[in-house]
Amino acid sequence: MAGLTTYEGTPIRTIIAQSIPYAEPDDTFVFLMGPYRLLDPSYLYPDAEYPLPSDPLAPDRSAGAPDEIEATLRTICERVSAETSTTVFIASDVDIPTKQEAERAESDETGMAVIDQSIAFAEASEGNAFVFTKAGLTTGAGAEAGAIPEYFRLRNDVGRLRDPRTFCIFAEATADSERNVYEPRFSSASIDEMDEAYDLRFRYFVDRAELVDTLVDFIEAYVVPLSSGM
Repeated sequence: MAGLTTYEGTPIRTIIAQSIPYAEPDDTFVFLMGPYRLLDPSYLYPDAEYPLPSDPLAPDRSAGAPDEIEATLRTICERVSAETSTTVFIASDVDIPTKQEAERAESDETGMAVIDQSIAFAEASEGNAFVFTKAGLTTGAGAEAGAIPEYFRLRNDVGRLRDPRTFCIFAEATADSERNVYEPRFSSASIDEMDEAYDLRFRYFVDRAELVDTLVDFIEAYVVPLSSGM
């Protein structure tokens, strides 16, 4: 649909390239989706004090609000981009407002519905990564992990619009060094069976550094080699 490849007459890829400081129009784009906030108990119990849960994406104490992990994802994007010569980005860094943002700003822009944005950014990218952590507020990433594979018809072996190897789910886990396996910390039946429904691959990480490493490996092993055929 034209509405998911352009915004107000400008190609989405062009807007991404103009929005990300280190991007070039002919870069290989990788759209990173993940939680922007931690599950903060004070949302449910405003009159009580509860510590925030630990999370590999939690910011350093000097990096702003302790439950806001959007900045962590942005930093990860910058690191992975530098190590892979690709442009990895998150949705909030692209200069397209959501419908609600456009209305609140009383802007002349129409804005894009959030899920439409996600699909448009996925369409403009050669690779897509979904990040899940146990303590992250992952409802948005979960919605994206359903809508985007459906948009690309990954359920259909014959009519697929993309190679499922260019999509990957990254889930927080603990490492069992004795058995050399990961034990997932994030658990969701719907997400856990994405490989059965869409042939999506899973990667696991125990901390931020390992998430960066696994993202780099995913991009270099699949996204970059397969992007030439898109």
